[in-house]
Amino acid sequence: MKYIVLFTFLLFTFTASANDLKNNASPYLAMHGDDPVNWMEWNQAALEKAKKENKIILVSIGYFSCHWCHVMQRESYKSPLIANLLNKDYIAIKVDRELNPVLDKRLIEFVQITTGSAGWPLNVFLTPEAYPLVGATYLPRDNFAVVLKRLQARWKEDKQALQDMAKNRNKTLVNLLETHERTSIKRPIKKSQDQLVRLMMKNADTLQGGFDTRKFPSIPQLSALLTLNKRKKDPKVDEFLKLTLNQMARKGLHDDIGGGFYRYTIDPAWDTPHFEKMLYTNALMAVLYFDAAEHYRSPEYRHVALETLHFAIESMRGENNAYISSLSAVDSHNEEGGFYLWTRQELSKILTRNELALAYKVWNLNQANALSAGNLPRRDGSMEEIAKRLKQPTPLFTIKFNSLKNKLKAYRNKNRSLPRDTKLLASQNGLLLAAFAQGSSYDQSLQPYGDNLAVFLTSLWNGKTLRRSSAGVKEGTLDDYSMVAWGLLSWGKSTGDKNAAKIGLAIARTAWQKFYNEGIWLETTQSLLPKGTQLSHLPNSAMPSAEYFLLAASQLSDDAHLRKHIHRVLNNSTQALRTDPYAYASIIAFAVEYR
Repeated sequence: MKYIVLFTFLLFTFTASANDLKNNASPYLAMHGDDPVNWMEWNQAALEKAKKENKIILVSIGYFSCHWCHVMQRESYKSPLIANLLNKDYIAIKVDRELNPVLDKRLIEFVQITTGSAGWPLNVFLTPEAYPLVGATYLPRDNFAVVLKRLQARWKEDKQALQDMAKNRNKTLVNLLETHERTSIKRPIKKSQDQLVRLMMKNADTLQGGFDTRKFPSIPQLSALLTLNKRKKDPKVDEFLKLTLNQMARKGLHDDIGGGFYRYTIDPAWDTPHFEKMLYTNALMAVLYFDAAEHYRSPEYRHVALETLHFAIESMRGENNAYISSLSAVDSHNEEGGFYLWTRQELSKILTRNELALAYKVWNLNQANALSAGNLPRRDGSMEEIAKRLKQPTPLFTIKFNSLKNKLKAYRNKNRSLPRDTKLLASQNGLLLAAFAQGSSYDQSLQPYGDNLAVFLTSLWNGKTLRRSSAGVKEGTLDDYSMVAWGLLSWGKSTGDKNAAKIGLAIARTAWQKFYNEGIWLETTQSLLPKGTQLSHLPNSAMPSAEYFLLAASQLSDDAHLRKHIHRVLNNSTQALRTDPYAYASIIAFAVEYR
């Protein structure tokens, strides 16, 4: 018996010491530090180990606030069975997608093309030379074990065939995409605006707002549509935009108690969110609502934007006056959405009889629990519409509503907690600074927060390179350079901060030198993957592309040399942009508006 105990102890000690992620600066990587899997970070040493041992590489990508990433860790990466399979036959690499956005983008693209869909957790198997073989998203433990066994059996039978297949497929995909992405068309980019608007309105949900059945904010497309319709003034487009903005602000995408937006909703009616809150979502939603408030002269939209910024200040401020990347979808008790949901029993203990009645009427909380932890407060109408329905003067109703909201918010903050991804990312903080720049003209209380954030961002710049985050010394990607430049130049122009504007301009100039060459974008200077697609234009993701932000930053600078770069980019339309304008909505709208 004592030998079994000793063996188990030695096995545990060996396994634990082989995991490189313990105490990592990334909360996502650190949470895998106690897995029995021999995780390594994505670096040259890991790739050299794979070559030396001639083993398949598993690259597993996720992020801290991702619900299904936690599920797969619990089911698979904590499993001795899965750990044994991986440790024996694979080089297992764990990646925080927010720290390696270009790697994530490349592998997402591969899985999207080869399987038809992609997301997180993302699990991609590579050859020892780092050519992608096969990939998938979440897999239950037993399914994952089957994949690991079958792939290893194939590898033992014929390594060369799998290596050749991966190399040939990579070459085929690169050639296919480059033909599409780099075939120039002799017409200005702005000429795609009508085609873009037609496509967006064709895909628009004119009954419930937004696009598709799972409702993401689609910020690049909505922002572009708003920009383009300022000139066209199509009543149908305005109707769709206002419907979407109202739905997003009043229903399940928005936290009506504490402010801020979730990443998306899982249903077409905007009722049930995926509960993680991302800094980039909230920064860009604030910008969108500021723009909409100005265009539609809407106090409600301006209030939503300002409330979103104050939510970020209250709930996402981290060290050094910068802002953390996300709040988890699951609460401290591992309950998805538990921080935000309410049961009737809980409400009856917190609220007075009149407050409870109001909560039921405004948020429809007197229903059976829609989710395991309760119901989510959702309004069905503006404050004015609800006040009218309740036959109360709007000012009186607003006072009662705010009192109720603040009481529940105080209770929630005191009695509940959320895990936080405390990374301070340069790119996302650049977006937030740009939002502060817009908000400070409406709310002077934002000024010191913007000033402090500008100081943080300038501290990441050493005169030659920009750091990706305060947690490490790795150089930033094009995302970091472009978004920080946009944030600093926006802040400088809005507030007269000359130092912010000066450094923003220096970062923008360096970005063009490092990442744009002969009409081709380079998204990182530190890629370890084999050659990928060279792009003439960068498509949007959940946010506008880095190309767009660098164009916008350069326009703010009034620098003649940077204006030449803008003209060169805008005069280079491509086949991809013509056939899929939806993916390039931001740059098309910029081209139309640019003067």
